[in-house]
Amino acid sequence: MMTDINKYRNISLTHTVYSKLDKLSKTITPGITLSKAKTVEALVSDRIANPHKQGGKNGKFITSNE
Repeated sequence: MMTDINKYRNISLTHTVYSKLDKLSKTITPGITLSKAKTVEALVSDRIANPHKQGGKNGKFITSNE
């Protein structure tokens, strides 16, 4: 069965960002490991709900160079 393209999209991530996402998936909800998709969904939902929230290190977004 094919994925419903009207319901889902995909994104490409560098290996570095993917590794960071993997770590976040295990720490964002203590005791529960989220899928990569649910981790991204949780991060986006949190940012939309709290648009002025500081993120990353020293209030900066985490880049693939860190």
